[in-house]
Amino acid sequence: MTSAFIPEHEIYGLLSRVGIKTPRYYFVDDDSKVADAPFASGDRVVIKGIARELWHKSDHAALAFCDFDVDAVRAMHSSMSARVGRQFDWLGTLIAERVEAQSARNAPSEIFVSLQRDRCCGAIISCGFGGLLTEDWARELKQSLLVWPASVYTPEEAFEELSDHWLGRILLGTTRQQSALVDATSLLGFLKKLWKLDELMTLEDLSLLEINPLVIDHAGDIVALDGVGMRSEEKHVETCPVPLQDDSFLKPRRIALAGVSAKAGSVGSLILENLRHSSLPEDGLLVIKPGIDNFAGIRCLPDVAALADDPVDVLILALPAERCVQMVERLCAEGRGAEVVYIVAGGIGDGADKSNFGERLSELLESRRQSGQWCPAIVGPNGLGMLLSPLKLNSLFIPQRKLNVRFTPDSNVALISQSGAFLITRLSRHSNLNLKYGFSIGNQLDMKLSDFMALMARDKSVRVLGVYVEGFVGADVCAVAKLVQEFRAENRHVIVYKGGRSQLGQTAAAGHTGAMTGDYHVQKRLLLKAGAILAESFNQFNAVLKWMAAYPDLQTLGKLAIVTNAGYETVGSVDTLGDNDSGRLYGLSADNRAVLSEVLQHHDMQGLVAAANPLDLTPMADEEVYLDCVKAMIEFGAGVVMVGLVPLSEQLDTQQLTQAEAFAGKLKALAQSSGRLIGIVIDAGVPYQRYKAVFESQGFPVFDGMDMGVLGINVLKKSR
Repeated sequence: MTSAFIPEHEIYGLLSRVGIKTPRYYFVDDDSKVADAPFASGDRVVIKGIARELWHKSDHAALAFCDFDVDAVRAMHSSMSARVGRQFDWLGTLIAERVEAQSARNAPSEIFVSLQRDRCCGAIISCGFGGLLTEDWARELKQSLLVWPASVYTPEEAFEELSDHWLGRILLGTTRQQSALVDATSLLGFLKKLWKLDELMTLEDLSLLEINPLVIDHAGDIVALDGVGMRSEEKHVETCPVPLQDDSFLKPRRIALAGVSAKAGSVGSLILENLRHSSLPEDGLLVIKPGIDNFAGIRCLPDVAALADDPVDVLILALPAERCVQMVERLCAEGRGAEVVYIVAGGIGDGADKSNFGERLSELLESRRQSGQWCPAIVGPNGLGMLLSPLKLNSLFIPQRKLNVRFTPDSNVALISQSGAFLITRLSRHSNLNLKYGFSIGNQLDMKLSDFMALMARDKSVRVLGVYVEGFVGADVCAVAKLVQEFRAENRHVIVYKGGRSQLGQTAAAGHTGAMTGDYHVQKRLLLKAGAILAESFNQFNAVLKWMAAYPDLQTLGKLAIVTNAGYETVGSVDTLGDNDSGRLYGLSADNRAVLSEVLQHHDMQGLVAAANPLDLTPMADEEVYLDCVKAMIEFGAGVVMVGLVPLSEQLDTQQLTQAEAFAGKLKALAQSSGRLIGIVIDAGVPYQRYKAVFESQGFPVFDGMDMGVLGINVLKKSR
């Protein structure tokens, strides 16, 4: 993006328009105008050399402090213009009033503010310690810049965070032996002006404003002493303004596939085999293949041009990169044929694209949309496929024998993944993960993550949405955040794993999807503030998804109780909670312990088991003991109960499964009647898969270890 530098005196004009105080100033572009400056002889002033791309005046001897004198200022103007003009495009001299600022005792009190219209997150307001040592402060202090994405923060919320930050405490005089430099009303008022400044930036098409420093004068006003900025010279072009308000995507009636062959195991043939088992109408599936009338009993069309007279909702292209681009070009030339084109191939707009196919396709779509011409919405490239349970539709190129996809039309869970492998491995790992919709969206060359989320937002039956994303295209993270807010307002849940957070991760993401990773720190704050459940690891994502799929109507989490027959699980669960989070365990009162002791005595376990939380029942406990202890924990007030079942105990029915099924049914009834969460842990190997399936069939989240179940609760607790 090309931009134009905005010098300090123009920044002052912008700040004045929103009510932010600046020094008195006068700009001169030749020395004959110095005498017209509104300063009296002897006034204390600052002389600043102004030039394009001159960001740090003090580094280039373009800053001087003096008493105003016409001849002296003319001389400074002449010397600065000669010296600075050798390196920069000279503009003139700024004469500004020297502001007498308050200072804190033994603490920094200058302020730095920047407003940046970020390509990933829209408007970002940053605030921290200012002055010449701004970068040093940010690097050395444990509390660095405060970052407020303006689309989800209000000035009042920013004020709360600033008040808790060391800078805010210094300004407000709440640190030890400090006097207030500014009152709370004025500081909040200043923040409100920053939000107005953001609106002005939109109107003026500005990409950056940086104000450093701001100081507090003796009247208690916040005054901007310096500033620079950038003006954007490129207008934002929406990549995919296709609203998809019809049902052509979630409820396609006709699908065409190009790229099939008789070769066993080819991508196109695998997709076709999966599509054949869908509930599309009899004429709902076509193959694009020249020279034959049908392929494997399915009607063929000679090329995509034939779709102009025989249109489909979705066209899947399982072809090499260049041929995919050519087919989209042909469709556009015809002016109709398919509402959505799903490109399976990579090598378009990613690290493998050595022929600029991505640029070629993007330019085609942009030019046609700008001129009002028809073009399809593009999914991918590098899109593995989609799952639509209501139609029993599977367009993945993974054979059913490798991935047994179970369609669950009444499911309330959906998963959107930029990585196709992430989508299919979640399905493979979690045998009871039933999706209503699953999408592999690939490189987001056209259709973005927010477009798919908007589709899910329309279907109110989707209560839980999992998202794996490696990069946000343009300012899409803002659109994503707004959709997260929409989900949360309806007590629906969005779980996000953002890949490519580290420098190496960003390189890896860009290499395989062409992802624009952006600044994760800002993205994280934006998504968390919007209400997303943010997972920092695959294990966290898996654990949270299990909990939320089992309890999609979850609103709040109570405290945790743990009932197990293994001592190591009681220890490990507390270790996973951590020292700072041990308060999440439900604390048993003396009355609770007495009641629990009676329960244990009823089952002849007195002297063997201590009434505690976590509760170690030892391998002597059978299903009845478990059930009564879980009931007791819920009656005490625990909001979540983790039930650890090490199945090697002789007391548990892990073979016939009659008692296990009855136990699982009673636990399910207890969870439903109490409104509490019950999770199951079965830490055992392959011989106990049937035992695990008993609890999975009741809809419980079943974990392989106590640490995984508690890990999910940790993440949920932090997000709620």
